[in-house]
Amino acid sequence: MTNIPADAATRALRKRTTSSEGSYVRASGRIPAGVSRQTLAYAPYPVFAERGSGQYLWDVDGNRYLDLVNNYTSLIHGHAHGPTVEATIAELRRGGALGAPCTSEREFADLLTERFPVMERLRFALSGTEAVAFATRAARAFTGRKRLLKFEGGFHGSGDEVQQSIGAQPLPPGAFGPGVPNSAGLLDVPTLVAVYNDRAGVRRAFAEHGSEIAAVVVEPFLGNAGLVTAEPGFLAFLAEHAHRHGALLIVDEIQSMRLDTGGAQRLHGVVPDLVTLGKIMGGGMPLAAFGGREEIMRAFDGFAPAIAQTGTFTAFNVGLAAGLATVRHFGAEEVRALDHAGARVRDGIAKVFTEHGLPVTVNGTGSMFNICLIEGPVRDYRTWRAADDRTWTRVRTGLLARGVHINARGTGCLSTPMTDTDLDDFLTALHLAVGDATKNPEPTP
Repeated sequence: MTNIPADAATRALRKRTTSSEGSYVRASGRIPAGVSRQTLAYAPYPVFAERGSGQYLWDVDGNRYLDLVNNYTSLIHGHAHGPTVEATIAELRRGGALGAPCTSEREFADLLTERFPVMERLRFALSGTEAVAFATRAARAFTGRKRLLKFEGGFHGSGDEVQQSIGAQPLPPGAFGPGVPNSAGLLDVPTLVAVYNDRAGVRRAFAEHGSEIAAVVVEPFLGNAGLVTAEPGFLAFLAEHAHRHGALLIVDEIQSMRLDTGGAQRLHGVVPDLVTLGKIMGGGMPLAAFGGREEIMRAFDGFAPAIAQTGTFTAFNVGLAAGLATVRHFGAEEVRALDHAGARVRDGIAKVFTEHGLPVTVNGTGSMFNICLIEGPVRDYRTWRAADDRTWTRVRTGLLARGVHINARGTGCLSTPMTDTDLDDFLTALHLAVGDATKNPEPTP
């Protein structure tokens, strides 16, 4: 690998991705922003993918990338995982979407309950957004209440009630308040928002609105905000405080499912009332799940249920086949290997930035990491928002120009096919990209 001056990183990226640029220009004429997924809209234009295999991604110009995005944490085995591909093809040959229940639905449900015992009853969905929507609906039906309490910076999908305070100005410590809409066109919702890892704000929210709150919705880490991780005892505190006031705890494990075969809830020793799962459980297919205590999920029972769930492709057989193959190949051995690799990468990242005299906090656990250019600790949304995003953007552009695909927010995740050589190559590329950014501090054109 060679040095690319930071002020030339964008030019270097443009030079090697001319077909991506052309694809973006053509797509923008028909598709707003050139893409249908906002996270893929970044300057100067997104790299357009052609194919993936294992830990690598190839763009339409033929460049290979070490893929640390993995479709935003959803590919635990990387691209085109052999057993998953075989299961998917075999199921497609039996029929793409059969429109009737399949035995694989029960098999997958049994596997998930084995790994997440609190999911005494569960349902499948097509996306994390759907899973959260039905989980929160179940909580409101069970409690007879309307409000949710979530945390600033927390992302739980595109539903109106949770698209709140994702990118808003931070709350003061110990505070809570009404949600700030993250988008135009949202309905007025009664969602409350508190500061992550801040017990005082949670206590205040319940003191003032405890009889109105149906559920606390929380991620074990803020997947959209620097992987800020729940401090020891915080999730258990939320469960205890919610139950004291007659509310439920919903743990959103859509991203954190990859941390352990039993998710982050097992690592934290917390027993929620409802759980949402997604990302890795689909094996590259759109698939999610929600479930919990039997008495809560009873609302979905019968031919005229209190809560009706439907959807043309819900629990479709091809997605179930892909997901089953993926999850069956994600066991304790894979978790241990990814834990080891993740610890090595986080240590290596911290060393690179320290060598170049840049402040850095590397959050994350297991197979995940986040690079936050600020002195730590980063334990809340407020601190994460204060990081040096300009320098990180320049570093990331340098990484893309060197064949490393990484999230624009500095979050990366590992997959089971990655080798020590892959991780060494990433750290080498990072060293060069950071070096260029610090030597050439002017803004990238």
